[in-house]
Amino acid sequence: MSNSDDTAPKTQFESSPSALPPPMAPEVAGADTEAGTGFGIGAITRRWRREAILQRGSLALRGLGLLFSLLAFLVMASNKHGDWKNFDRYEEYRYLLAIAILSTLYTGGQVLRHIHELSTGKFLLQQRTSAMVDFFGDQQFP
Repeated sequence: MSNSDDTAPKTQFESSPSALPPPMAPEVAGADTEAGTGFGIGAITRRWRREAILQRGSLALRGLGLLFSLLAFLVMASNKHGDWKNFDRYEEYRYLLAIAILSTLYTGGQVLRHIHELSTGKFLLQQRTSAMVDFFGDQQFP
């Protein structure tokens, strides 16, 4: 019984262990970096673009939040119906108005912070502290 491997002619690379394999073609060598395996310049630029889109999207959503919280504050503050429905007498209404003021101030501060970070590239707070402020503030003022 003879193996077919024994009768096959040996190539140059199998016969001499010190020989190097031929260099890879350029289209094959760049395939790993272009395919999205997480290595190379292509992956880095895709990550930068994704982070830029997330930052701009966050700013846009916070801007909408500021618009709606300001609108809610203005509607509640201008709610006057004459003498028979004076909402200023109710504690619940005053509480709601105070929350609208705090929500508007918080969201306005967040929008200004995001604008500063996008325009200058510098952070007002450390990134970890900024993430904690975002998380806890967003839990308190939805």
